[in-house]
Amino acid sequence: MTGTAAWPGDRVVRTFGSLGGGSITFTTVELTDLPEFSPADYRRIVGDEPDPFGTDQLGISRRAKSDHVGLTDEGRLIAHAGWVAATVRTESGATLEVLGLGSVVVHRDRRGHGAGRQLVAGTMEKMRERQVPMAVLFCRTERLPFYERLGWLPVEADVTVDQPDGTIVMPLLTCWVPLVEGAVMPAGRLRVEGLPF
Repeated sequence: MTGTAAWPGDRVVRTFGSLGGGSITFTTVELTDLPEFSPADYRRIVGDEPDPFGTDQLGISRRAKSDHVGLTDEGRLIAHAGWVAATVRTESGATLEVLGLGSVVVHRDRRGHGAGRQLVAGTMEKMRERQVPMAVLFCRTERLPFYERLGWLPVEADVTVDQPDGTIVMPLLTCWVPLVEGAVMPAGRLRVEGLPF
């Protein structure tokens, strides 16, 4: 496979598969800002897949994202990531402004071929333009190696979030990444003010 993550609107040629040692398929993928992400866009990516995030059984309510990035192949939307500004309160009572990354989804036929890596790396570059110290996300434990390869670090302490019926300890793993040089996540328990992302 060739190509690297690019932003914004750069076209990257990737090669998938081989036949007798030679490349057989070329696809062109493009990272792009999405003005919105509709239910129809979501269905274009996930099709009839019942629980692409693997978290439906948790029943977690999440906040809407304010910014959206898509990955397209020949104009077809194949992946999405969204983010939103959020406030995190530390154990000492200090507040941190962060960007919450969520709704990271790649069409099942494109998983394992670098689309997710290109999507998240490009989204991180876009988030860095905001000059917010760090980003935070929630994921299943088995997704940690994917995010660690992109520089994300797990939060070791409990993280609480709001839900319609009250505050809960987030049952998903919390990860963070610095978006500006020198940003550090304080040790200790954290509280995300509002719904998770």
